[in-house]
Amino acid sequence: MIIARGKVLIYQVIAVLSLIMAFVGILLPGIPAAEFILLCAWASAKSSPKINNFLHTNKYTGPILYNWNNGKVVSRKSKLISSFSMVLCSFFIIYHDVNLYLSVFAFSGMLIGFVWIWSRPEKVS
Repeated sequence: MIIARGKVLIYQVIAVLSLIMAFVGILLPGIPAAEFILLCAWASAKSSPKINNFLHTNKYTGPILYNWNNGKVVSRKSKLISSFSMVLCSFFIIYHDVNLYLSVFAFSGMLIGFVWIWSRPEKVS
């Protein structure tokens, strides 16, 4: 029973932190909001019906989750916003002359994210 409560608490912490990061991702380029929404939905489905219901009924996160649950779909609009955010973040990294190793790490992560996002279907079939 104690172990089960500990698991639920861990899932709740993941849900809340990923929801916070999703909101941060909406405001800051380079932080993926959609991926954090998906992580929050996964964790809240295991721990918090309130957060899970909020995500699925919210006018901003609901469509993202509907698309994901019905074919792992990422809309064209989300793809374009994510791509623009990554390009903007890349310009910031180049402009601020960030350490070479950090730049390569950041560019590699964004490239992987870019390829993954654009490999997803765009419409629910």
